[in-house]
Amino acid sequence: MAQLKSTPASEAWRALLMAFTSVREQLADELEEQTGMHIEHYEILLLLYEAGDAGIRPSEIAERRRVSRSGATRLVDKLVANGIVERRSCGDDRRGNVVVLGEEGLKAFTKAGRVHLAGIERLVGDRLSSVEMVALHEILAKLAP
Repeated sequence: MAQLKSTPASEAWRALLMAFTSVREQLADELEEQTGMHIEHYEILLLLYEAGDAGIRPSEIAERRRVSRSGATRLVDKLVANGIVERRSCGDDRRGNVVVLGEEGLKAFTKAGRVHLAGIERLVGDRLSSVEMVALHEILAKLAP
């Protein structure tokens, strides 16, 4: 069996994946325990919060969350059924619709956001110095488009 040789880049990549996976799993567990919300739902609510009243098309949610269109539709359907998000007709395309954060969704997002941000502070902010956080941000910004 051939052996693969690790490189500094592959070791850095592995460390990034391990750190991300560990922190995200802990954040997801806390979010669900304390609010009953799945992290995938929270991430959609964050997108909608950032979009404001303009909302987002379901296809854009699929693209930005890297899920299939049918997967995004199922997630949105569940949030609509729970009264957290609303579908509205798109002003420029009557056949299409956008998804917006409803009043109950804003309340749920705010509650979940407090839990999520507290977890980030504890799991990231408390473990890194301010200099390390700036450096990490600068490094990751080079990797993200």
